[in-house]
Amino acid sequence: MTVSSTVATAAKSSHFAAKPPSAAHARLFKAATVPDSIDDDVSTVIEYPETEEARSAYVSPQTKRPVTEFQYRVYDACRQVPCGSYTTYKAISDHLGSGPRAVGTALSKNPFCPLPIPCHRVLTSDYYIGGFSGDTKSKIFWKKAKLEKEGLEFDDKGFVAPSLQQPRFFNSFK
Repeated sequence: MTVSSTVATAAKSSHFAAKPPSAAHARLFKAATVPDSIDDDVSTVIEYPETEEARSAYVSPQTKRPVTEFQYRVYDACRQVPCGSYTTYKAISDHLGSGPRAVGTALSKNPFCPLPIPCHRVLTSDYYIGGFSGDTKSKIFWKKAKLEKEGLEFDDKGFVAPSLQQPRFFNSFK
């Protein structure tokens, strides 16, 4: 996908209907604690089960449980978001016919991060950085570092820089 087709898609999307930044999100970011070390790795690739047989046999090292069919659907959608772009929990949930919180829950348990399932590229609908690995207190700085390494910029309240909000938004899921 080219940048111009991404911009055209974003411009047509109702996803960007004048949403002011959430004051609650700004307070969350202000209350977050910068950890002693930042994990900005965006290059490690973890083996991802491709076949039905491999998927049904896979047990997540995080949860010690099999990955569900819904989680795989979320991961397959998330996998499509290109480096340097982002999507939202809502965009993925609209694509899947589910809810944004269900998408967020699935991504919080992602055992294939940072690649091939780049869950760090999924933000809230008001452009806020959102949580990372189920954490909104300190690991959001890991997410921010990963995204900055891929070319996104944020303001001092944790929101995507206005100049990048629409041009970098991805919702062309297959």
